[in-house]
Amino acid sequence: MTYREKFFELKKIDNQYLNQTSIKSLLIDNGGFVDFFDLLKHFDEQIKDENVLNIQIKRLTSGEPLQYILGYAYFVNSNYKVNPDVLIPRQETEQLAVSTMTKIVKLFGKDPKIKIVDIGTGSGILGIYLKEYFQKSTVICTDISSKALEIAKINAKDHHVEIEFKEGNMLEPISNESNISVIVSNPPYIRSKESVAEQTLKFEPHLALFADPAIKYYKEILTSIDKQLLNDNKFLIAFEIGEDMEEELTDLLETNYSGLLYSFDKDMYGKTRFLYIINNKELTDALN
Repeated sequence: MTYREKFFELKKIDNQYLNQTSIKSLLIDNGGFVDFFDLLKHFDEQIKDENVLNIQIKRLTSGEPLQYILGYAYFVNSNYKVNPDVLIPRQETEQLAVSTMTKIVKLFGKDPKIKIVDIGTGSGILGIYLKEYFQKSTVICTDISSKALEIAKINAKDHHVEIEFKEGNMLEPISNESNISVIVSNPPYIRSKESVAEQTLKFEPHLALFADPAIKYYKEILTSIDKQLLNDNKFLIAFEIGEDMEEELTDLLETNYSGLLYSFDKDMYGKTRFLYIINNKELTDALN
């Protein structure tokens, strides 16, 4: 069977997961093509491995995420290895990465020699992205899951960056560090399974999704930060948060961290999804 024949055969199948995007992705991956236009050039060639493709289609139509089937996911400007031990990157996390990069430039310059820590790194996407942009920086990525760190290490190697990986819960792995300038994190914050899509609930790691209460890990991170960890002059903490957490986090900050400056930011859909914290009043422009 040719790619053309398979393409139109799959388009006739009524399945919510077998859409035009997923069909193109599977065929491109099967043939090792660069993109859809490259696929079109070879549309009338025989499929390289139809058995593998049919297995992938069966997995997809059963609801398994396309990214896990292909073994990679796109993030900002590159592909990263993923499997069911790590979350699939979302657009919101891409926005956090780019926004954090912009704020680091405002606070510390274009390529500063600073220490950056990514807490709960998962597949390593945030730490790796920031290390690629700030090559002189020292980046430490932590996660409680050894299996997630295995994937993150592969991604770091594939992206040709040197990162220190540490296993442990939240700030425990960096308790002996000092002079940290940036902490970035997308910790678990989903309150209940009822609010999660069936596909996510079935296939993605619950350890990286759920927290009870929702602010559990934000509170744990903030209350665990010792002064000796942070850069005395200035620092940035950047969080991805749940869309309904602004009030709770504001109460936490106002009650326990009145000396810090903070701001919330919205995602591309107009939902409040990010929290940024700094300690230098002279640098409030970095929050905008």
